[in-house]
Formats: sequence, C-alpha cells, structure tokens
Amino acid sequence: MNQQKDIRSKQRFENFKKAIKLYEEAISTKMSRLEEEGLIQRFEYTFELAWKCLQDLMQERGYAEIRGPRPVIEQSFQDGLITDGPLWLAMLQARNATVHLYDEATFVDVIKNVKGKFFSALITFGNKFPQ
Repeated sequence: MNQQKDIRSKQRFENFKKAIKLYEEAISTKMSRLEEEGLIQRFEYTFELAWKCLQDLMQERGYAEIRGPRPVIEQSFQDGLITDGPLWLAMLQARNATVHLYDEATFVDVIKNVKGKFFSALITFGNKFPQ
C-alpha cells in the first residue's frame, strides 16, 4: 500500500476511535426521544467508519476487488477480523433501515441494539483492530 493510503487508513481509524468515544458518552446518559435519534446517527457514522477501516485492511491484504460493506464484512468474518459476522450484517441492516425509521416498535428495537450488542461489537472491534 502506498504512503497516502496508509495515512488515510490510520486517520480513518483515529476518526473511528473519536467516534466510539462520543458514542460511549451518549449511551451512558438517560435520553429524550430526540437524543435517541441523535444516538442512532452516532451509531451510523461509527459503524460506517468501522467497516471502512476493515475495507482499508482488506486492501492492504490484497483484496482490492472487495468493496462495499456487505462483501467487506463477509470477508472480514471469514478472515477472523471480526468474530460475529451475522451481528455485523445485522448492524448493516439496522444502519440501512434507520434512514426510513418511522415505526415506533422498530425504533425501540434499534435503540435497544444500538445501546447494547451493536455498541459492544464496535468496542470489541476497536480494541482488536490491528494498528
């Protein structure tokens, strides 16, 4: 990988670490509905940074043809970079669904996951990501 891509990859991971700290701060407080909507947005951009960090790593490892979140997640799971591929695919599905989140039951379910298992998976990713 050339130096410019290496710098971009490192910067993206630094941005992920900043995003996960903001995400963590948000879930530690009681929230209004509006704040929960903001939490969903924090999840969205933190997840986006996470899968793009994985994509950078895939490219470093010679997987130049693997692009987009689903193929990156699937290959990362196969390579052992993430331990729960189905959960990551569920996060992708939730991220895609939040754009059209009008149903209260779906909103409540997404918030529960964003505060629970999605957050835990992203923390684990940040702690184990090779730097």
